[in-house]
Amino acid sequence: MVFLHFFGFGDSLRLFELEQETGLLLKGFRPIQLDALLQWTQWMAVQQHWDADRLQGHVMALWMEKAEQITSWQAGLQRLPREQLLVVGLGSHGDWQRHWERLLRV
Repeated sequence: MVFLHFFGFGDSLRLFELEQETGLLLKGFRPIQLDALLQWTQWMAVQQHWDADRLQGHVMALWMEKAEQITSWQAGLQRLPREQLLVVGLGSHGDWQRHWERLLRV
């Protein structure tokens, strides 16, 4: 299974740092739009040989589940400096497990 997580706001430097720290696939969005998120996750699924249809279903379900929070993030991006992005992480179960284990060791 592949999981998607919204990390919150950050700039390009923070995005790079998170990639290095987590080992996850990350992207910053501004604005956050479902079409762009679906395109990115589709591309990542192809690159990683993941089940693209299953991932797209997960993304759609998560979008609906977090609709109110996403609206809030979209409004927040309007108020933040242009270099701020909404950072999204994507990874397999194993990727996330390694990420959480590293956090517990710190």
